[in-house]
Amino acid sequence: MRRSLVFATSELEPLAGLAQAAEAAGMHRVWTTEYLHRDAVVRALAVAAATQRIGVATGIAYAFTRLPLAMAAAAADVQRLSGGRFGLGISSGTRGVRRWYGAEFDPPAPRIAGYAEALRDAWEQDPDLASPPPIYAAALNPIMARTAARTCDGVLLHALALGRTHLHERVLPALQAGAADRAAPPEVAMWCITSVDDDEGRAREMARAQLAFYLSTPSYAGVAAGTGWEHVAGDVRDTFAASDRKARWSDLAPLIPDATVDELTLSGTPAQVRERAQALEAELAGLGVTELVFQTVGADVSAAEVVANCEAIAAVLGPGAAS
Repeated sequence: MRRSLVFATSELEPLAGLAQAAEAAGMHRVWTTEYLHRDAVVRALAVAAATQRIGVATGIAYAFTRLPLAMAAAAADVQRLSGGRFGLGISSGTRGVRRWYGAEFDPPAPRIAGYAEALRDAWEQDPDLASPPPIYAAALNPIMARTAARTCDGVLLHALALGRTHLHERVLPALQAGAADRAAPPEVAMWCITSVDDDEGRAREMARAQLAFYLSTPSYAGVAAGTGWEHVAGDVRDTFAASDRKARWSDLAPLIPDATVDELTLSGTPAQVRERAQALEAELAGLGVTELVFQTVGADVSAAEVVANCEAIAAVLGPGAAS
């Protein structure tokens, strides 16, 4: 299985060096992210310019912030400047994120399908683009998973999709249904929150804070349905709301039990994470996942800790280190 790293952080200047470290460690690809005050396509171009062989992709860029023709032009330029190493990952975002941008993108799944088609149409008319980049769509709920599997080159599964009840009962059947009429199955990349530190307790604490950030989002409530930690998501949302949405993620972290950290993250000492990653890789390979993407923690984590974690991920989980 391919191993990759996603820079889920607002840090910018360290990314070039971190991408070079990932390349040296034999990682398949690095993914850049988008959020308020952060542009995934620009970051991908910067990373591509600093590297030579490693794949570079957006994981993800918001579709609703750019007209398809504008996104197609930007992606084509990155593809050409990277020597064909680029992949375009797109997303509809959550309702909350779309509200921040003042954007309308409903219903999300059909809009993503139409967006992917418009990208391909634009690239077909570009005489300077020899090889268009593959299109990946982010998914967490079954409708989007089915749509992405049917219409895109690959599916990017949100880190919360690693919840085994949600994965087996909802996501995997949707992927199978979406891919049923394809000649070949789509690529499937699974995000996994990854926290590596010589201090096991600190590594797990950073992972808890990241989970608190995600579970505070109402749009992600369905992931916990039917699980042994369904109440945890409700507790996090209620506590966050009671704080007038001002609580720090690290303050909410104690609400996340050990079992949830174990199920949804790779966190611990280098030796622990290396061993658990191998077991997770074996499990996911049997489910059709083609790429395991290690997502650095970033919620209530200092810039220095983000950089150190990315460096540790490359050193501990790069293919050379995993053999």
